[in-house]
Amino acid sequence: AKTVSSHKGNIKRKIKTHNKQVIYHVVRLTDNVTNGIFVNMR
Repeated sequence: AKTVSSHKGNIKRKIKTHNKQVIYHVVRLTDNVTNGIFVNMR
């Protein structure tokens, strides 16, 4: 039971870090898009 619960914890941790990476990339993408729009509007 201990190994299973610790394994689940590892999976949760991996998912959390993966979500952080995804959010980081999305934020960077939106920043690039908004910057591009502002440049085009000038």
